[in-house]
Amino acid sequence: MIIRFALRTVAAVGLAIGAAATGLGTAVATVPAAPAIPAVPAPAAAALPDTAIEPAESSAQVPAICTQRAHVICASLAERRLRYFENGSEWLSAEVRYGRPGYETPKGTWRVTTKSPNAWWSYPYRVYMPWGMKYDDRIGLYLHYSSGFALNPETYVGSHGCIQIGDWEAIKRLYHRAPVGTTVHVY
Repeated sequence: MIIRFALRTVAAVGLAIGAAATGLGTAVATVPAAPAIPAVPAPAAAALPDTAIEPAESSAQVPAICTQRAHVICASLAERRLRYFENGSEWLSAEVRYGRPGYETPKGTWRVTTKSPNAWWSYPYRVYMPWGMKYDDRIGLYLHYSSGFALNPETYVGSHGCIQIGDWEAIKRLYHRAPVGTTVHVY
């Protein structure tokens, strides 16, 4: 409550300074409340590329499953890299982090079962996971954005088993592009 009062006071002082600068006199300075907050327009949908990206040299060494299905997310534990393929063409490549020691990300093949742009893991870690795509219902593994990885890519230890992307735009593109049912292959 004190902070809200302080913000309103600062806003009223700002109005008084603005009124004096524009020659409107002191009539505006007597306004006791902060100005109305203008409506923020809804963000436009992210523009998705219409063509595949130029594949990196190492993408030729991905397992066959990555290029043989309609929608596949392939995550290499050794390279710390995720690649998204559509109909055999690579559409996205991003650096990722996996589970920390004691919480290693398992190798295997799954399917994305649910997607949530504002997913929460409420038990036991209480971790915010925007652009979350759940791919393992048994132990609750997600592919999601990580602010910790984004802020400290060199020192970030890892997750509790999830695949984490530190590039907000990359995970957002992947989220919008990969449908529920997309194959997730961790190797």
